[in-house]
Amino acid sequence: MAAAAPTPRPTPAPASGAGTTYGSGEPIPATTTAITAVRYSHHLPPAVGKAYLNTAKMPLVRGEPLYVDVAGQNGISWEILAACDWMQCKAKPGLSPVYGEKLGTVNPDGTSYRTRSAALERCAYDLVELARSVYHIDLTRGGPLSVRELASAFAAFRWGGLLKEHHTSAMEFPYSVAGLTTQHMHMRWPNIDDPQAPDKPGARFHQPFGAVPLVLSLSYPATA
Repeated sequence: MAAAAPTPRPTPAPASGAGTTYGSGEPIPATTTAITAVRYSHHLPPAVGKAYLNTAKMPLVRGEPLYVDVAGQNGISWEILAACDWMQCKAKPGLSPVYGEKLGTVNPDGTSYRTRSAALERCAYDLVELARSVYHIDLTRGGPLSVRELASAFAAFRWGGLLKEHHTSAMEFPYSVAGLTTQHMHMRWPNIDDPQAPDKPGARFHQPFGAVPLVLSLSYPATA
């Protein structure tokens, strides 16, 4: 994806109650499985680690107190919210991570966020509801999420249910997993044939890393 502000996501389906969905429908109760999980231990490619240190690390570390406060009120890990903020607007003080718009801008759906706190709170809500409704993942369950669950949660946030509808794994979605391994370098947006698809399907993803490598770089204890 280009370094410019992300392509705004359209107004959600009314049943979803979230601001970033493509027809995800009514929320479905999340399910959990009592399995002893193994900590994800693979190292990110050196180029990805360097890019993180040179770009995202300091803004996200400076924003940690705000992320912790807002994420805590919504029952999710602050690292997930921080990664969302970077992917949406590079964590810039004057921008909202909801659509990447300037704070105070009236969006096509009529919403407007005058503070970073309000915008981050909306993102936290959308992350929870979309992960639950599209992939049956509970971001508030308390224990560490797996890399695949994280990838799916960010895919739902950005593209709603489109990947699932087109039988495409979130592990092919660059917004989620670009830079996770050497096999996830130089990725392209999934080339799905759907008139609602944003982000130019089939085009190259231009950021050096996606949301999951960011979460891992913030020392989140993801499982394999």
